[in-house]
Amino acid sequence: MKRLEMESQQLKEVCRRELDRSESESARNQTITADYKQICSQLSERLEKQQAGHKDELNRIKTQIQNCEVCGKLFTSDGQLSSVPSHSTTSDSLNPELLDKERIIRELELELAQTKLALVESECKNQDVVHQLNSAVIEIQASKNTWFQKTLTSLKEVTTTKTGKDGKEMKELTRKDSVN
Repeated sequence: MKRLEMESQQLKEVCRRELDRSESESARNQTITADYKQICSQLSERLEKQQAGHKDELNRIKTQIQNCEVCGKLFTSDGQLSSVPSHSTTSDSLNPELLDKERIIRELELELAQTKLALVESECKNQDVVHQLNSAVIEIQASKNTWFQKTLTSLKEVTTTKTGKDGKEMKELTRKDSVN
């Protein structure tokens, strides 16, 4: 009985500790949740303030653009870009130096396009030549390894060997004849 009572007391103590730990963990989780909600609320308020500030700034810029004589023609009353061409001003009011610079830019762009085209053409030609070279090398290597080539080579070797032996025999016969 005493042993059971003691075990019961120990079990109750373990349960109390576990309950205390679980309550403290629950309180900590509630604190974290409350902090999270507060942070989210602060960020939402900050976002709304920034959105309002940006909207006010956008309206101020739109008003300035609409009040400008040159810029006001580029936008419609609702703030959208109008279909008025960008060079709607008369040629008398344009700076001649600006016109000259634009002409130079167009010429340089044309020259650049021509140079790029020539580069692409030369690269294509270079690629064709490399391909032809590789094909020729493969063809030469293939022709070296054909059975006909091997047969000719072996015939040449046999002929050279026989000619060499015949030539020695002829020299010996010539010496014998001269001695006699």
